[in-house]
Amino acid sequence: MSELKKNAISWPGAIAMSIAIMAPAAGMMFAPQVVAQRAGGAVPLAFIVSLIGSLFVANTIVQFAKRLPHAGSFFAYNSAGLGKVAGFVSGWLLFSGYFVFYPQNLLAAAFFTSSVCKSLLGIELNWILVALLFAGIIWWLSLRGISNSMKTDMFFVAFEVLVLLLLAVFIIVKGGAEGNTLSVFTPQHSPTSWGGVFFGMIFAMMTFMGFESAATVAEETSNPRKNIPKAIWGSVIGVGIFYIFMTYAMAIGYGPSKGADFAAATIPMEDLASRYVGSGMRWAVDIAGILSAFAVSLALNNATVRVIFAMGRDGVLPKFFGKIDPKLSAPKNSIHTVSLCTIILALTIGILFGPYPNGYGFLGSFGTLPILLLYVIASISLYRFMKRHDPLHFNWWIHAITPGIGGLFMLLPIYGTLFPLPTWPYNLILLLVAIYIAVGVICGFLLRKKGGDMLDRLEKIMNHAGDERPDELEGFKKNDTRINPEA
Repeated sequence: MSELKKNAISWPGAIAMSIAIMAPAAGMMFAPQVVAQRAGGAVPLAFIVSLIGSLFVANTIVQFAKRLPHAGSFFAYNSAGLGKVAGFVSGWLLFSGYFVFYPQNLLAAAFFTSSVCKSLLGIELNWILVALLFAGIIWWLSLRGISNSMKTDMFFVAFEVLVLLLLAVFIIVKGGAEGNTLSVFTPQHSPTSWGGVFFGMIFAMMTFMGFESAATVAEETSNPRKNIPKAIWGSVIGVGIFYIFMTYAMAIGYGPSKGADFAAATIPMEDLASRYVGSGMRWAVDIAGILSAFAVSLALNNATVRVIFAMGRDGVLPKFFGKIDPKLSAPKNSIHTVSLCTIILALTIGILFGPYPNGYGFLGSFGTLPILLLYVIASISLYRFMKRHDPLHFNWWIHAITPGIGGLFMLLPIYGTLFPLPTWPYNLILLLVAIYIAVGVICGFLLRKKGGDMLDRLEKIMNHAGDERPDELEGFKKNDTRINPEA
């Protein structure tokens, strides 16, 4: 058995997948202070630029999702648009992003839970034990099926967003530390002007990443051609507005001129909750942070599992990963593999660098850069995909100009990473990412030349999608819209 369960989730479940991986509460708990280390008091500006870029990229993914509902998302999209090697490299990059984001957020959840128990309850909990507990629960939920995971994520997301919105309202109504001001939306409060804003985008973009993850459950979503695009647009716009509102409240909460204090705070939301509301709000914020970090870990696990499953089913990875357990209706082998590898990676990085903020930041940087590159590749791929496979519906604005702008936006944080070069351990990340990408490209070419049958299976699945999966590529004309990477 190699097919995921059809119609297992609806539109709310799909958008919950994207929002849970974007992790609005966890993003606001753990990322803004890292952005502030370079952007200073201009943190909201970094998030606005990231939102604009994300909207352009979202268009690219939506256009693909309408035509190719596939659990492998970018792996399938770029295979169809740019060929076999590009498809493999895309799957390679996608895997690295989702895979390291899971242990990254597992570290944050474990550290934060341990810290909260110590500060509020006086209970000493080793973060390693907490990480193992959370990983075990996620492992168990994954085996129970995607529907149960999505319901858990939806409940947690609703609670955490309401709590943080309430805190932000209190801060804004009280005028923050220096009064309400729009100056935080300019680079004047960034120590290095736009350079700091662009570098801060690396971590701001990290909080947006995941909006595309609804595409990984396309084969399990009812009416995916409509519901997946709705989930993608809804998550980007809704969460983006939430981020801007929250970072504005945080920036004025410390004061635009106190960016250094913002950056030095371990958990700014805790500090602001105590300062502007009281201990009760701090408790609520702490609970929201724990639930959010857990929810994003669960959603990232599901997304990573489905990418590996799709690549195994389509012959790019061993068949072992592409099997569905008939009793569980879940890709059991992929679930076990991801869970075990995540535990090993999380504990290794956490012990070497500390769980937070160094371990969290290290994994986040490593995962963000490949995903940014993937967004750029997809922007190029859409143009070629439409010109070759669906020329009748090609639109210059939708399928060329908008994706191009999105790709350029994604290059901004990449530029900010290189100029100026970051300090240890972030400079090591650039080398590791370069090596990882090089290995992926080499493997892609080797598979094409020496193991062509594996990659040819993806082409066959696409070319016969109308027979094997009626909901994929429906309406494409045989002569000018068939997907064939070698055409």
